[in-house]
Amino acid sequence: MVPRHTSSRYIFSPIHGKLVLTSKQGEIYNYVVSVPYSKVKLNEVMLAWEMNGEPLPKIHGFPLRAVVFGYIGARSVKWLYRIKALTHPSYAPVQSKEYLYFNSQVGKHNQLYTKGIQIQEMPVSSAIMEPWQKQVVVHNGTISVKGWAYSGGGRWPERVEVSPDGGFLWYEVPLENLSPKRKYAWRIWHIEVPLDAEGWTEIVARCWDNALNTQPTYVRSAWNWGLHVTSSCHRVKIYSVNKSKPLTKARLEEFAEKGINLAPITRPTPFRIQPLEEVEKFWAEHDPRDAEE
Repeated sequence: MVPRHTSSRYIFSPIHGKLVLTSKQGEIYNYVVSVPYSKVKLNEVMLAWEMNGEPLPKIHGFPLRAVVFGYIGARSVKWLYRIKALTHPSYAPVQSKEYLYFNSQVGKHNQLYTKGIQIQEMPVSSAIMEPWQKQVVVHNGTISVKGWAYSGGGRWPERVEVSPDGGFLWYEVPLENLSPKRKYAWRIWHIEVPLDAEGWTEIVARCWDNALNTQPTYVRSAWNWGLHVTSSCHRVKIYSVNKSKPLTKARLEEFAEKGINLAPITRPTPFRIQPLEEVEKFWAEHDPRDAEE
């Protein structure tokens, strides 16, 4: 948010020449946002009417849109209608009520708009593209994880780390597995992560940029009502099937032999997994399930 004495810009956005009217909580308003004039003087705000040498597609804001380098996408307004200079940041809902970060002790019981930090520069962030949520991953003790990382304000991702156990152990993505660093650009990454566990586990990714900014561990650490620009560590739950375990390896071979799919994992195994004789032998050699008096 800029000081009140500093000039800033706000932008109206129309579609096909008509102002966009949005209704929330009984209020009707246009899409209006602002960026500080200092950003304009640095030549980090431009107007775009072409994309890749062709007229701007409608979905990207034809006939004209703003592009604000390093800021969240909500500031790069499409279908640009009007530009004005203001002496204060816009009071429109998108700017002053929605894209705000609150801390974990702020909630419905004590929330005020002025307690939130307006989101301008894109915070450091990363995401897991592979594996996907609730995927059954069959592996040999390591899993392949792929994703992207980004930081705003002209900074760039300097390091990416991945945890296979919900955030306890972290493994650094090798530098050779990161795409080249550029200002205002993503870096794509991939890594092979050790995973000994079987069953449900959570893969987590986090990024550090060149200014040593990193991501909040949990979404509740920096949140807003609409979960706009959620920058906390990205989490993906997977079901781990580790073929380096002898029993798992043998069972998978049995599935393959019988031509039966392992998934869905919630369905009982459609063939006998242990003969009665083996069960009887086990209990003959071990204590019973219930303790004796």
